[in-house]
Amino acid sequence: MIRDFCVKNYLSIRDKQELSFLAKGPSSELVTEVAEGVFLYKLGILYGSNASGKSNMLIALNEVFRLLVLPKSDATQRINGSIPFVHTKDEPTEMHVSFYANGIRYDYDVRFNDKYILNEALYYYPNKSKSLFYERTFVGDNVQAEIKFGSSLRLFVKTQESIRENTLNNHSVLSVCRKAALKEDIAQFNILHRWIMENYHDVDGDVEKGLVEILKDAYSNPKKRKFYNIMLQKADLNILEYRPIVEDRHIPVEFSERIQKENIPEEMKEALLKSTSDSVAFINHSINGDFEIPLKWQSKGTQKYIRILEALYDMITSSHVYYLDELGEDLHYDLLYYYLNVFIFNSEKSQLIITSQETTLLSQDLINENRGVVWFVEKNKETASSEYSRGDSFGLHKNLSLYNSYRIGRLGAKPELGSIFINLED
Repeated sequence: MIRDFCVKNYLSIRDKQELSFLAKGPSSELVTEVAEGVFLYKLGILYGSNASGKSNMLIALNEVFRLLVLPKSDATQRINGSIPFVHTKDEPTEMHVSFYANGIRYDYDVRFNDKYILNEALYYYPNKSKSLFYERTFVGDNVQAEIKFGSSLRLFVKTQESIRENTLNNHSVLSVCRKAALKEDIAQFNILHRWIMENYHDVDGDVEKGLVEILKDAYSNPKKRKFYNIMLQKADLNILEYRPIVEDRHIPVEFSERIQKENIPEEMKEALLKSTSDSVAFINHSINGDFEIPLKWQSKGTQKYIRILEALYDMITSSHVYYLDELGEDLHYDLLYYYLNVFIFNSEKSQLIITSQETTLLSQDLINENRGVVWFVEKNKETASSEYSRGDSFGLHKNLSLYNSYRIGRLGAKPELGSIFINLED
């Protein structure tokens, strides 16, 4: 789980902006005790007008973990995640994240541009006291970075040298364990790296994964299949269950002839010209009997709901952190709130951070009474940069509605749209 996060000079974020998930105590189901005496919010919701920078915060959260775990094979490779604010593009981006993995707190700070990681420091708290994991400083192009390791890691001298030799200037020290075979004394590196890879997810999860693949994977796992069927039934979609099927494909003659002439591997030709395709059929219920509807005929909202169920399953069965952009899009409000409640009341040490335009969520008592889970994102008109304010930072009296305060513009983060009348004359 994420304790707090800061970012500066990234996308629409010029000045330092912070998200803190620290809670004062076990005040509600929205809070969990991640370590002894440490309470964090499980949910975070970002509100704001279109183009205010809500999604950019999710991208930044995603990027800091990608930097930490993904190595480079070539020193000349660009750091693709380096996207500084347009007016300070010659300055480095700065990020800080404090997070928990396997019940241990880690603090990571990094400064980088599109070519180099200039500085990074990773600290951890194995015995509740702060200890150095490693520190690294950029020295120069084609020059080995200066790297210092914490004594608590008990790394052999040869292991330290091997890590230094394999650390290029464009990736983190931690990510070395993904590209180099090192001795057993690097176990602390491997444990943390594996935890991040398995438990911290990209924005919207694995977007490359298709719905058929998601549902087939779930079907092969009895527990997960049961979860999907339960959630589809409870969503009032008139679906009882689903099953994988094979559908016939119509391959036009012209397309087949063109593919046969292409200079591509035979395996690819075979896949493109396959006469059948994997799909999924949903068993629907009516008083006149059950019937099947293929996936392609399901509504856009139903398909969106199926996709986000994978994240929900992970979060209630283990410890995961997910970022879901524009959650609620294509979903009925009641289904959205139901989804969030299933997460809140069935997860233990997982975290869900979302952007949404469903402001009605603010009228729910659970959200209104835990304003620390909400941030309002405002675009600074002078600098065109994004500014983030936590919901409990406005000094609103507890009896005042967060929803009404936002609706009337008291909390900002709303578009100013001007007159509805359009004059196209000169």
